[in-house]
This record gives sequence, C-alpha cells and structure tokens, in this order.
Amino acid sequence: MKYTLIKGSFHVVGFSPDGDSMMFRARNAAHWEALGGDNKDLFDTKLQAGEGAVQLRLQGIDALETHYSPESPPTPADVKGKETALQTKPSPGGYHQPPAIAQAATAKFMELLGVSKTEWRSWGKNTWIDKACFIRDGQEVWVKDKLQDVIPGYIVTSEVEKNGRPIAWVFPGDTDTPDGTDFSKAQLAERLKQSVNYQLLKEGLVYPYFFMMLAGRLRDILISGTKLAQTSARRKQAYLAKNPQKAATTVMHNLWFHDQTLAGVQITDLQQLTESLPIYPYLFRKAAKTWYRQQLQQYWDAIRAGKPYTFDNKNTRFAVNKLLEDGNPYLFMVSDQDFVKLSEVLELNGEQLTLRSSPMDWVFLS
Repeated sequence: MKYTLIKGSFHVVGFSPDGDSMMFRARNAAHWEALGGDNKDLFDTKLQAGEGAVQLRLQGIDALETHYSPESPPTPADVKGKETALQTKPSPGGYHQPPAIAQAATAKFMELLGVSKTEWRSWGKNTWIDKACFIRDGQEVWVKDKLQDVIPGYIVTSEVEKNGRPIAWVFPGDTDTPDGTDFSKAQLAERLKQSVNYQLLKEGLVYPYFFMMLAGRLRDILISGTKLAQTSARRKQAYLAKNPQKAATTVMHNLWFHDQTLAGVQITDLQQLTESLPIYPYLFRKAAKTWYRQQLQQYWDAIRAGKPYTFDNKNTRFAVNKLLEDGNPYLFMVSDQDFVKLSEVLELNGEQLTLRSSPMDWVFLS
C-alpha cells in the first residue's frame, strides 16, 4: 500500500472538531485522486459540499464520543404506517461519554496544531467553535470567519472510510518533503511519532483503534505510545496511593488512569457511561445502539398493542448482558496471532463488564 503526503490547512472555526477528527483543505486538490477505497464517490460529494474542505478521520485512534447518534434500525413491517398520536417515537439523541477527557483530547489536538484559544457556541443540539486564537509573530490573532483560520499542516493518507472521510495521519506545520509524495510503510514509520495520532495516544487522551488495513509496523508504533500512557497512569496511581491527600486536587485526563474495565466495572445505567465511567468508545457505541433499540422495541410493542407510549430519555436503565445484541464481530488478536469473536475478549457477567485483554491487542476486520 502506498501513502500520499498532502499539504494544506486545518480549520476549526465554524466546525466541531473532536479528539480524532478535523476539517482539512488540500493546497492542491489534484492529490486527492491518489486516494483509494470503495467510498471515493461519497468523499467527492462531501469535498464539493465543503468548498474544498473535508473532515478527516485520524488513523489508529478513537476518542471518547462527544455527540454520537445511533442509526435507526428499519421499522418492522407489521408496525410500519400504524403509528398513532398515542405513541412518541424515541429519539436517537446525541450521546456523549464523560466530557472532561473528551474535551481535553480535542483541546490537545488543536494545541498541537497551533490553536491557542477557542470560544465555543451552542444552539439547540449543535455546538461549534465560534472563533479561534492563533499566535502570529508573537501576537494573538483571533479568527471568526469559516475557512479563514488557515492552520498550516499536512496529512499522510491512502484511503477513504465508509463515511467519506480520509483516514489520515496528521502532522502540524510544514515539511521539506514535496507535496504529493508517495511513502512506503517504512518511510511513514520513520516520522510516525511526530504525528498528532501518536502524540494523543502517548498522552492517554485517546484509545487505540486498529483495523486490518493498518500495517503491523505502524500499529506497533502506536502500541508503544499507548504503553507509555499506561505506564504514566500506573505511576500516578501509585503516587496517589502513597499521598492520598493529593488525590482531591489532582486532575488527570489520562484515560488509563480512569478506565477500570480490565479489572471489571458494574454498569446498570447508560448515564454511568455518559457522565462518569470511561470505556472503550467502540463498546460505548454498541451500548448506545443497544439501549436505543430497547426503547424502539417498547415503542413498536405499544403500536402493536394500540397502547400509549411516551419516550422517557431519563429512564436510562441498561442491561450490560445485551451488549452484543448489535453484533459479535471477529477480531484478530495481536498477542495470540489468532482470530476470535468479540465475545471471547469480553466477560459479561450479570451487571459487570470485564475486558479480558487491552483494546491495543484488538484488530477489527471490518
């Protein structure tokens, strides 16, 4: 597989960046032609709609969700068209994970690119950056117009994912390497630790998230960054155990300091996952999908029975043993060099979720 370097600019004003996605506009749009994958047509449509700017999906990492809405499953044939005013359809909403770490990942991402301050704005369920500050020649410069916040940088990419986003390695600033240069795996590996992807993993602000198209030597570098974050978290935990008086004033955004799923966590309510309990985002998305489908099932049952149904988004009781109802995919285990089902690396016992291995050991096949 070849990887193409594309120079351009990152943009945050008017958008909602998070810890693993960002808007980018290529200096020379012709270099997008190097991208492969089955989703190039969707990418082209989004590129045109975005006035040459497109949202990236960072390779190899997964940040805590800041606004996730599950897709609605098809309406069963026996209730389709039979809805009445007696029933209120559940809303997929916009679910989030504990916000402090998610916000820290977003802030660090922008800091690495050179954004020094931001002011966010909200309207309804939408949140975006209203204006951003940059340091230029020692002075603060605020930008408030969309696509006018030209943040120099470059990406290295090879393909487009299912939502039309280039899967990218992100690098701040400029490089002497010519725009449009093709890299081998070995050449990309040489500069991978300079990437935002690696830096966020090393800080423990995002989780590793590997797919089979990610080359092993690149994955190993990301795993090394993850291990550094885990070591840092363990050292901090040991320090606070010896100095408990410091615990109340210590703020830690390292995910591995807070994530207890390898030891096992009790989950009885979706609100635990949205407000206080960080878990692997892939599993959070499955939990949100499962809970939403549970609400839809109650709604459909009410239609069948001709009974009233009012969606109560405060009733977030969640059955963790139903987590795999949304699917039980195959994974490749790096440590065992073998293929397993997701159910083989999870333990769902009553209300307890336990991971039998770290997510950095998992490679998703699709």
